[in-house]
Amino acid sequence: MQTESTIFDRMIMKRIIICLSAFLLTCSLDACTDSKKPRVRTVSESEVDDATEVTNVVYTKYGIPLPIDLFKYLVAEEIPYNNDLLIPLENMDKYTKEPKQAMALGVYSADIAYCSLYKKQQEVMGYFNCSFKLADKLDISEGFNFRYVERMENNINSADSLSSIAAESYWKACNYLNDNEKNNILPFIIYGGWVESQYLCVASNDLKSTREQIMNQREGLLSLINYLYEVMIESSAFYYNYDIKTLIVKLNNIKKIYDKVSGNNIDAQLYNDICSRIKTMRSELIDPNKN
Repeated sequence: MQTESTIFDRMIMKRIIICLSAFLLTCSLDACTDSKKPRVRTVSESEVDDATEVTNVVYTKYGIPLPIDLFKYLVAEEIPYNNDLLIPLENMDKYTKEPKQAMALGVYSADIAYCSLYKKQQEVMGYFNCSFKLADKLDISEGFNFRYVERMENNINSADSLSSIAAESYWKACNYLNDNEKNNILPFIIYGGWVESQYLCVASNDLKSTREQIMNQREGLLSLINYLYEVMIESSAFYYNYDIKTLIVKLNNIKKIYDKVSGNNIDAQLYNDICSRIKTMRSELIDPNKN
């Protein structure tokens, strides 16, 4: 009987063979072109006139949805802000391993977006400061630095400005990771943000429209899984591959539930299964003692 790990390893080997074949096939084309490595898009100050414009930026070339997209749905449905659902600020000092710190940074960044859409200025500052400290531990010199902290403090009374500054800093940090060959850290940040956004959506309400929103996350989930596969294949830091493999297994467990859905209609049991899985993932994610 094949184990999930065996199937997973065969899938990785298959992808490596495909990528090598594609590489050999396109070598001659590379000699004739000067294509640049795709980058996460930077949001400049001139582009962040308001928070809404920032949230429309494409997350990555893989089409992974931004956490804030789900939060906009919560605000539109007038679902109350719930501070009790957010990660405790004091958790920040409990994360010691780099992948765990990066995932926590993704969670805190998602909580910044959540608080900013609900115009909770003080909370935005608190979570941004936690993100700043985590980014410092991860040696991310762009995005989360003193210049952004000062800008946040100077704009404390403007929810829209805080949202814009937070978004810009996040993209700067992502670009820095990508440009300095630290993109092996980036998947953990993105995973943390994705899990947190799903959790805040399902834990804050039980509306029928929320089921539809969660069903719409299926494509984003597939994009995230594919992205993590690509990172494993392309990464020069293979000592992180076991951690990334663990994330893929967790995401595939949700995908298996989605695969049981017929069409676009999800019944109560399957929806509850997805919610339960998301809540478990989030509980493990913020637990300093869990991988």
